[in-house]
Amino acid sequence: MVVRLGGEVKLSISDVVRVARLNEEVALSEEALGLMMDSRAVLEGLVAKGISMYGVNTGLGELYNVTVGADEVASKSIELLMDHAAGVGDYAPDDWVRGTMAVRAHQLSRGFSGVREVVVDTLIQLLNRGVVPIVPRFGSVGASGDLAPLAHIALAMLGRGMVRFRGVAVEAHEALREAGIPELRLSYKEALALINGNSYSTAVALLGLWDSLTLVKAAIASMALALEASGASTAPFNAVTDRTRLHPGERWVAGAVVNMVKGSSLVNLSGRLQDPYSIRCIPQVVGSVLDSVNWAVETVTDEANSVSDNPIILGGGASSTCFFHGQYIALPVDLARVALSVLGNLIERLIMQLMRREINNVGNYLADGPWRVGLMLTQYTAASLAGRLRELASPSTVHNIPTSGLQEDVNSMSANSAIKLHEANQALSMLVALLAYVSHAVLKVKGECGGCGGLTKVVYKLIDEAVAGKPTINDAVGSIMGRLSELASLAQ
Repeated sequence: MVVRLGGEVKLSISDVVRVARLNEEVALSEEALGLMMDSRAVLEGLVAKGISMYGVNTGLGELYNVTVGADEVASKSIELLMDHAAGVGDYAPDDWVRGTMAVRAHQLSRGFSGVREVVVDTLIQLLNRGVVPIVPRFGSVGASGDLAPLAHIALAMLGRGMVRFRGVAVEAHEALREAGIPELRLSYKEALALINGNSYSTAVALLGLWDSLTLVKAAIASMALALEASGASTAPFNAVTDRTRLHPGERWVAGAVVNMVKGSSLVNLSGRLQDPYSIRCIPQVVGSVLDSVNWAVETVTDEANSVSDNPIILGGGASSTCFFHGQYIALPVDLARVALSVLGNLIERLIMQLMRREINNVGNYLADGPWRVGLMLTQYTAASLAGRLRELASPSTVHNIPTSGLQEDVNSMSANSAIKLHEANQALSMLVALLAYVSHAVLKVKGECGGCGGLTKVVYKLIDEAVAGKPTINDAVGSIMGRLSELASLAQ
């Protein structure tokens, strides 16, 4: 199915994922071309009248007071982009770059940027023909646009730099020639429009948030198995689903867990008057995490569908804006990482509880004899991962560092925030897999999962298949990590 861009189309997070990771074809919406032509005509009229417009016939950043001819600015497009292509570090994954190109094409084709159709068409052709610019992942401060990453993408459109094409890194001009894509030649404002938006931060954030949602649901499935392993009471979960609480995430989590253990003869057998918080408060803790991540998805998706450029063509004139600022990305993604850290804390505590005889009803650490430590070290590993999540929870947006003198004095650091989200997802995925491993191990010692609920039996079987024949915990956890999407699909 073709993903439509521009005009009044509203991209969803799944649209971005499909283009970025599944190579879904993209095309302009019906109204996008007319809107772009209209805004370009307005821009050309303003240039003809000699009206001063930032970046069109002036210098950039703190040099905005320097007047330059529009044609002269256009003639220096390659130099401008090369000056901005200052990214460093490991290269961004292909899905980050493809997602960025899709979001940038969508934002430019909303009809407020004054670019010609050929600019957006070139981005679309790169996406549809599998040409992926090679982009260093670091260099954006999340304001004035994601200047460095987007400059690397823009240069590839002009046949400069390196790209990945048919699985090989090649020079951009060679890939464009083989793919049948003409090298782009830019007019005034277009070099600036390609880089003066936060499309990189937005796309990287959305892809990370998609993975975060998967991990939260996979965690819920692992926690349901932990309830089976601990014989925990389901009463606190039933109380939430009985219309006593108003938070949507809390109600959803409680309902998912109750649904997964439905039919179980293992839960409600512990005899404990109250389970520890890490068990009893799963709906409250995980529900708040889910609500936080969902809010981040909603907010960043709004950003993907917003105009992200400066200046913009509006009401027959050109308006200077701050539409390139990434604050609406950085803050919600910062919150999402804090929420994932909270989830990591809970998982680590659940793993610790499953080590206790009072909870597992088998023995401390599942140790076989006085000289063995059993699964004690799984909690050490969980503590290490939870600690890493806490480090990654440090908000990026508070670390403002001004750029370009006193003009660009408040930056969001949205790209750093989005990149850290992917690092947090990696740590959390190992924690979720470790909880599944430990829950499975307890049930294995207790005689399999025959009395488990209908869906937790499926979870147990999935974990059983994943760990079979794996000689080390690292191998087993790695195998479970490869099946977290399947776990997530069970928590519905």
